[in-house]
Amino acid sequence: MKRTVIFILLILSGTCLSAQTLFTYGRHKVDKEEFLRAFYKNNTGDKSGQAMRDYLNLFIAFKLKVQAAKDLKMDTLPGQKNDLLNFRRQIETDYLNDDSIIHILVKEAFNRSRKDIRIAHIFIPFEESYVKDPSVTAGNNAVDTLPAWQNIQKAYAALKNGADFGLTAEKYSLDPSVKNNKGDIGFITVFSLPYPLESVAYTLQTGAFSMPCKSQAGYHIIKKIAERPAFGKMRAAQILLAYTPAASNKERQKKKTLADSLYNALEQGSDFESLAKRFSSERNASTTGGLMPDFGVGRYDPIFENAVLSLKNDGDISAPFETAYGIHLVKRIKHLPVSSDSSQAEALFKEAVLQDSRVSIAGEQFTEQMLERTGYQKKYKDELLWSITDSFLVRNHFIPSKGADEQTVLFSFDKENTTVKDWLSYIQTEKNKYSRSSPLPYPAIMKTFVSLQAKDYYRAHLEDYNTDFRNQLTEFSEGNQLFEIMEQQVWSKASKDKKGLQQYYEKHKEKYTWGPSVNAIFFTTDDRKTAEDISRDIKNYIKKWRTLAESSAGRIIADSARFELGQIPGAKEDIRPGQITELITDPANGSTNFMYVLNVYNKPAQRSFDEARGLVINDYQAVLEGKWIKALKKKYRVKVNEKLLQTLAH
Repeated sequence: MKRTVIFILLILSGTCLSAQTLFTYGRHKVDKEEFLRAFYKNNTGDKSGQAMRDYLNLFIAFKLKVQAAKDLKMDTLPGQKNDLLNFRRQIETDYLNDDSIIHILVKEAFNRSRKDIRIAHIFIPFEESYVKDPSVTAGNNAVDTLPAWQNIQKAYAALKNGADFGLTAEKYSLDPSVKNNKGDIGFITVFSLPYPLESVAYTLQTGAFSMPCKSQAGYHIIKKIAERPAFGKMRAAQILLAYTPAASNKERQKKKTLADSLYNALEQGSDFESLAKRFSSERNASTTGGLMPDFGVGRYDPIFENAVLSLKNDGDISAPFETAYGIHLVKRIKHLPVSSDSSQAEALFKEAVLQDSRVSIAGEQFTEQMLERTGYQKKYKDELLWSITDSFLVRNHFIPSKGADEQTVLFSFDKENTTVKDWLSYIQTEKNKYSRSSPLPYPAIMKTFVSLQAKDYYRAHLEDYNTDFRNQLTEFSEGNQLFEIMEQQVWSKASKDKKGLQQYYEKHKEKYTWGPSVNAIFFTTDDRKTAEDISRDIKNYIKKWRTLAESSAGRIIADSARFELGQIPGAKEDIRPGQITELITDPANGSTNFMYVLNVYNKPAQRSFDEARGLVINDYQAVLEGKWIKALKKKYRVKVNEKLLQTLAH
């Protein structure tokens, strides 16, 4: 029903758009949306009604030229097809990630970043040894999760019956820190926890606890204790006097005594950075002076975090305090508050979102959207296909059965089918990724297969599903065809028509004159020092400038020509033979150019044909193009919807 409604809406939308035709040329038409898209893209300044009318004339000429190219099938030329394919490959990746989902995740991260929440936690891992070695259950599908499930349910039942969360955490949680904190892990902010747990924590009301939730490591119950406006981040430096968990009381006391001495020295004005370089056990302290990466809540041990975040002013230094890592003295460098400007959300959080596990959520949602957009329909029965697959893998070839052959359709998209043969080819390559001692997880493999097929199909038919992508392809293709047809009909034709160029020059000689001008040698060097050396000793170089350029291996380029005064850099008053113009350096590459003036011509003079050739070609091309456009308008009769144009121009 939903697809039918969407289809009807598209028909109605198409009818509406077709009624908004701005102009026609021959049997072809252009709607107002296409024209306005081009107008606003190419006119960043004047948006007046006259500017729109002027651009319409240019746009009509553009469409006529492109249509002429299409009639000559220039879009089928190998070069055109390759260029379009390469361009497609360059831009399609941008359309294979759903930016709208990423944008939602970025906005969510921004909103969460503005609030710190304090949580308590009950954690029961699938494997008890996980708390000592997190790699134990990583990727291990053989772990029995039932005992963990049973224990988390017991903890949840106790909480529902009114049991104290801290006492329940002490009884059931296997988090090593529970003995000291009764499950209270302090304040967290966005990106502090794995995304699924973060989402649970941020959706709880203060004082509430969650149902058991599952992560890759085990089961969790989360309680929200409090919330506050986000602290932001802290820039700090520390002196760490580290000791191992097995350190003796004597060693610990020695560290405490040293810490007290350092604190006293700091209170007397000693330099924190110098003491950190000398005494801190922290790696790289000797070069960083104890400076730490900027950090926010939820990053470090709550004891450390609370001590540092309680420093009120930049420059404040904490009294010595102890954590499991040793004795710390911390100096607050700068507090970095969170941004309240939502317009900065993309800049602040997009990269973090793309690097975080939550982006896989966006990928899964995008896959679901692709399946819906591409008209995915499943057409197979699991039991039959798994049986066929088992047989194929045992025999290493396919045996047709009553229910299926290799061409049997498993699922389809709008314009394409995926068959049993396609699936068997895929499973043949995937089987070696799994243990031979366990049955292949066909449903999981099929899910990946469908996703890959959908993405390949969607990529190949992107223009059917994404208007922006289709418009970009069209613009590139038409631009390429325009270049091809202009080269054939105007540019090449004009430059090769020597007789026509000469006749045009003779007929319009008065246009091609020299104003006040000079003969000069134009030097370009690959660095400013070379230019300075040449200009300083110009008398030694000027008579052999050609030899100088030819022997420089491209470092120096020189040529002589006539230039009008407007083309000469720097001051033009009292210009005279022998003058060296201002040295102009390109900041992008350091190349420098200047002129050495040979002769000065103060009176206007006629340009010869050779001197005017470039100007003549440009003018002659315009004449040929005008005649061609006139002929195209006869071939493709143009009709403009004036009433519609008037509504756009106001």
